[in-house]
Amino acid sequence: MASESGRIDSLDALRGFAIFGILLINIQVFSGWGFVASETRQALAWSEWDEPIATWLDILVRAKFYSLFSLLFGYSFMMLAERVQHGPVRYHLKRMLGLLVIGTAHSLLFSPWDILMLYGAMGFFLGAFLSVRASILAACGVALLMITGVALWFAPRLGLADLGGSLSLRLLQENVPALSGGSYPEVVEANAYLSVSVFLDRIEHLRPLRVMAMFLFGAAAARLHLAERDSGHVRLLVAVALAGLVLGTALAMAEVKLTEDTLTSEMVKLVGEVGAPPMLAMGYGAILLLWWRGNGLLTRAVRSALAPTGRMALTNYILQSAICICVFYGMWGDRFASLSLAALMLFSGMFFVGQMIFSAVWLRIFTQGPLEWLWRWQIKRKRPRLLR
Repeated sequence: MASESGRIDSLDALRGFAIFGILLINIQVFSGWGFVASETRQALAWSEWDEPIATWLDILVRAKFYSLFSLLFGYSFMMLAERVQHGPVRYHLKRMLGLLVIGTAHSLLFSPWDILMLYGAMGFFLGAFLSVRASILAACGVALLMITGVALWFAPRLGLADLGGSLSLRLLQENVPALSGGSYPEVVEANAYLSVSVFLDRIEHLRPLRVMAMFLFGAAAARLHLAERDSGHVRLLVAVALAGLVLGTALAMAEVKLTEDTLTSEMVKLVGEVGAPPMLAMGYGAILLLWWRGNGLLTRAVRSALAPTGRMALTNYILQSAICICVFYGMWGDRFASLSLAALMLFSGMFFVGQMIFSAVWLRIFTQGPLEWLWRWQIKRKRPRLLR
């Protein structure tokens, strides 16, 4: 369903849903919970719930919502390219340059676990796929995932698996303490080193190839207009939902639960590592798009509640980082490593409800989020209208 502004409410709602899943994972590093020993975790209130929560987060959420966010990025790329009449490639390159600048600032000032720089860098390659059919886009995405799996399988056997791993770990160990007790300038300096650590880790695990694969899947979905209510393709969405949710969950559970050190278990875990995130991401997207094609009271309520958050996805993504470091880092809120995972999930739920309310109120007054407005200004080189 498209709004008066031409936006697709279901697509915006799906983007808001992805923002919530990203928060559930990122809160673990912002809060410090992901860095402390198990003995310290066990002393925290409600920690008896942490193990099952962590397991299900690993199965259903970790890497899956970033994959969904990447899928939506590819969808938006193709949708915007079809709307831009003159110079769509140049327009896209300007968008990616702006995203790189925003991502770099976000990484240094707030979160070294930023994803926007990677999106901006890999997004430059999307311009080559403007005229490609949906089937070819999907085939290229599958090929990239297969290449990723083969490379990850042979890398340790060729002695290439840990080229930057030791440096990445050392940078992490040396700079995380600044987050719990350093001043803000010390945090910014630590973020610079941690950004290098994150970069090395992502290269080691071939994140750029996985992100590009999801971009291509999203672009293929946009070619078919799957987010639009009247586009048809119901059978395709049902098939993707069933295959993605059932097979994706099975692979994710195998990856998390298998502990045997055998050749077969290693292969299954690798397939789960590479295949489960895109399959579950597509499964989540397909089932929600099917639901939001309806017009029932609950359907409209959920879609309408999530859509404003998704329309301001860039602002809300960076706002999560800004608020979390104010709450948890030692320089301000000083709550670093003081909450259990169960408490963090409760905090995340309340925080996201606040973001939904904030987004809805903001968009009643303004045409778009503040960072979206600045980004559009950079692209068009002309200040767009902000007040309604």
